[in-house]
Amino acid sequence: MLTVTNKDDVTAIKGSVKRGGISMSVYLYIVDELLIDTGPARLQRELASQLEKQHYNKIILTHHHEDHTGNAHSLSKGVPIYSHATGIELCKQQPKLPFYRKVFWGNRKPFSPMPLGHQVRTEHCTFDVIHTPGHAPDHVALLEKDKGWLFSGDLYVMSKPKSIFAFESIPDIIDSIEKVMQCDFETMYCSHSGVLPNGRVRLEEKLTYLKAVQYDVLSKHHEGKSASIIQKELFPSAHPLHYFSLFENSPKHIVTSIITRSSPQSCKKV
Repeated sequence: MLTVTNKDDVTAIKGSVKRGGISMSVYLYIVDELLIDTGPARLQRELASQLEKQHYNKIILTHHHEDHTGNAHSLSKGVPIYSHATGIELCKQQPKLPFYRKVFWGNRKPFSPMPLGHQVRTEHCTFDVIHTPGHAPDHVALLEKDKGWLFSGDLYVMSKPKSIFAFESIPDIIDSIEKVMQCDFETMYCSHSGVLPNGRVRLEEKLTYLKAVQYDVLSKHHEGKSASIIQKELFPSAHPLHYFSLFENSPKHIVTSIITRSSPQSCKKV
């Protein structure tokens, strides 16, 4: 089931997937004949039908994960597709996904994107490409300064995450958010939370929260507490996703990613 909305010259296409009692939404955006992300293979039929009605002549990927690139193989035929240089080899490979991610989003076929430059120009817009690793090494956000838009991929998703994936890094996400917060924008187009008119405020909330978590983790670590004890003290609650993912998504990855890259500067009170 897809929902399509049009506002301020941006078309938002929302798809939802439900598996194992867990439901997640994913958004594709079309602006000035630029398609941002291709959605998961699980929604291939619905998205192909909807995208046939849309006009786009270029595809930009925020990163290589299967919920963003699941239809890239088919959609890129005849349409140029771009990703950050660090993601090109990842896109060319057949991904070795954990079983739960195959079940939830579906697998994807390999494809060959071209490298993104520092800017993407369309007829009426200019997007600055901002490398924002942390969720993925090739993750980018797209900034349209004149319109105050930020297409943030998975940089935001939610203000106060209680768990992350094993491949994510809280310190790197903090660095990336700080980089983006130096830019001028108000509206954020998130790949999972949709269109957020107060996007700058929401992203700042996440930054404040992550810095506070980082401080608390490092304070307890410097007291000699183990990662497992810190996790139990800061994040005692469990979520169905932790079990569904066989703990590839877990609070422990918040703690270990912070401890792994600990430094005196990281323990500064916020």
